[in-house]
Parts: sequence; structure tokens; C-alpha cells
Amino acid sequence: MDPAQVIDLTGSSDNEDPLAVKHTKIKAIGDYIRNRVAGPHHAETIRVEDLASTPSTVLCTKQTQLYSTTRDRGWACGYRNCQMLLSSLISLPILNTVPQVIELQQMLEQAWSAGFDPDGCAQLGRVVNTRKWIGATEIYCILAHLGVRAHIVDFHRATGANGTHPALFTWIVEYFTSGSKDERGLTNKHPLYLQHQGHSRTVVGVEMAEEGVSVLVFDPDVPAARTPTRFLLSHTKNAQQYQIVYVDSEPHNVAQIPKTISSTRIP
Repeated sequence: MDPAQVIDLTGSSDNEDPLAVKHTKIKAIGDYIRNRVAGPHHAETIRVEDLASTPSTVLCTKQTQLYSTTRDRGWACGYRNCQMLLSSLISLPILNTVPQVIELQQMLEQAWSAGFDPDGCAQLGRVVNTRKWIGATEIYCILAHLGVRAHIVDFHRATGANGTHPALFTWIVEYFTSGSKDERGLTNKHPLYLQHQGHSRTVVGVEMAEEGVSVLVFDPDVPAARTPTRFLLSHTKNAQQYQIVYVDSEPHNVAQIPKTISSTRIP
């Protein structure tokens, strides 16, 4: 498919998602709250290999760490999900540790300074020490700064009955089941960054049960649990559009990563 302009899903939505923390639109005094200094917030972490699983479960790579905290709820989900993606890449020489949120903000500005996503740079401006929301294109820039090639897939309209997105489910299932898994259901696949209007989560795997397929998601705004949330096809009707960010396993020369961001649209 031809590359397409990336859809912006970072804003809030009038459609309520039963699995999401509802974000309130911030205006007037709220603008000050949203943009005030982002202090250090230490998140609770668990590893994917510690999650409860079943014989029908297929999970991402075992070194993936899952981050959650309620202390930066409402603005930092993009950064927390980025941390989860980066934790799965910790074995690469580009990473010694998973960056903190403030470090990710600095990396984003450095990526902009290097010429990545000039439109996003112009839209957001400065992000260091702010509580501005970020989305799929900003995740792309942070990863590019580290030499990680990311790809964005836009599921820009419903493909099923009642406004559901079976094409999204099919893509995720094929991604996780295209390789082998061990006796605990762990694979060598990296987690997926899942964005919809106003919120993002991390997809850590799928469950292929007789009663149907569940996408297993981890929400950084929800206290860590050993059982990921089961995201069902019927839940997808609560957002009109979705985005996936996935990464290459091997590091790239930063100069070879495209600075203008495009996406693959499905369908």
C-alpha cells in the first residue's frame, strides 16, 4: 500500500471507551494544569514473563516491562507506552536502561531539532517539563532518535458491523502468531503501541480461546495487575480510528530513518 499522511489521534473524543480512563477537555485554568512542570513520577513495573497466561495465550518478548502509575494519569500515557516498547529493546547496544519521562521529552525535542516531523514540532513546540499529550508520530520521533525504525499503521475507518474494527484484530493476531512461542506463550515479538482518540495503551499479546479472540492490552493509567485487560472486538466500536506503532528488531543508522512520517492505511 502507498504511504499516507498520518492521522492525528492525540486529542480527546466524544466517544467513551469502557476500557479507557476518560480524559476531560482542558480549557482556561485547565490549560495551565496541563502544561505545568512535569515532575518525576516513578511508575510501578512488572515483566511480561510474570503475567498470568493460559495455553491459548501468545505474548510479546519476555524482557518487556510494563509501566503503570496513577500519578501522571491524564497526560503521560504516550510516554509510559513508549517506555514499554523501549524495554523490549533493552538488549540492543543503543539502550543501557529505559529512559525516564523527562528524558523521553528531551529526546523528542532533539529528534525535532534533527529534522524529524517538522509539522509535529510546529504543532507542539516545546515539550520538556510540560504535560502536553503525545501520540504515534511523537513515538516515532523518539524511537528514531535512538536509531529504532518504527512504522505506523492507520486503521482509519470501521471494517465490521456496528462500527467495529475486525481488520485491526486480524492485523494484531497475525503479528503475534507469525512466529514460534515457548511453553509460557512468550515470543520474540515486541509489544505494540495502540492509539485511539485521546488515549494509548500497549498491546502485549493475544488470547486465542474457543469463544473468540481477545487482544491483551496494558493500560499505564491503571495500577499494575498480573492479568492484562482483554480487549474484545465489540469494544473497538467505541473509537472511529485506531493506530498501531511497531518497531524493527534491528537498530538502524539514524540518517537512514525517514524524517517525514507516513503511515500504511488499512483498508
